[in-house]
Amino acid sequence: MHSARNPFTLDIFGLPSDPLTALDLVLAATLTAAGVGHVVLTPLFYRHESALNQVWFAGSGLGLTFLGMLNLVRVRSGDATARGLSRVANPAGALFLTVVAARLRDPQTFAALALSLGLTGLALRPSKEQA
Repeated sequence: MHSARNPFTLDIFGLPSDPLTALDLVLAATLTAAGVGHVVLTPLFYRHESALNQVWFAGSGLGLTFLGMLNLVRVRSGDATARGLSRVANPAGALFLTVVAARLRDPQTFAALALSLGLTGLALRPSKEQA
């Protein structure tokens, strides 16, 4: 009997076979990319603003980038320190983005908030060692 590999699995994209771990990686990579985009687009969106506003905007993008990168490390390495740090950083990032979304009401802010809330939920789930 021929046993062909199922072509509709996550591993064809280089993702783990566990759907939650794959979602975790996708959300973390998306938040990282969004943060990088935030920084790169600072001169375009804030060209007529003061230097202080430009620095704050770029700094928020760096924060999103580092939060996404921390989650990538947490998922890829399974390191207890990265897991512990992300269990603190993700809710803090979600709280920050909640305040920003309430004030600005921009679609991209709500998108970043959704990414952050998803990563928070995934980071707070019990690790394999705890289960």
